[in-house]
Amino acid sequence: MTTLAINETTPAGDHVITGPELFEAPTVTVVDGMRIFPRRQSGHAPVGQATLFRLAGECFGQMHELRELRLHDGRLHGTSLHSIEIGALVTIGWEDPSMTACRGVVTMCVRGSDCWHATVELDQAMAA
Repeated sequence: MTTLAINETTPAGDHVITGPELFEAPTVTVVDGMRIFPRRQSGHAPVGQATLFRLAGECFGQMHELRELRLHDGRLHGTSLHSIEIGALVTIGWEDPSMTACRGVVTMCVRGSDCWHATVELDQAMAA
C-alpha cells in the first residue's frame, strides 16, 4: 500500500491531507490547485500610471499604459491590459510630474487573471 501525505502551508497555518485512497484508480488528482499568495511589495510607487512608447521594430510608436507601478532595483513593475513584447526598447513617460522620462527594455510580460504583469529594466543611467 502506498501512503501519500501532502503538506500545504498557508498564511493561516499548516494543513495536511493524507490518504492511500487517492491511488485506487489510475488518475491524477489535483488538490487545491496552485495558489499564488501576494508577496510583500517593496520599492517606490510612483503616482498614477506610466506610458511605454515603443522605439523600434514593427510596432514603432505603439503605446502601452502601465498601472499599479513599482520601482525597485532598477526595474519598473506594473500591469497592462495588453501584452508587451519581451525585448522591446521603450521610452517611459510618467503621469507623476516629479518623475523624469527614461528608457528601458521589457524583460518580462506574463498573463495574469485579468491583466498582463510587465517588468521593464531601466537604462543604467536612470536606474542609479
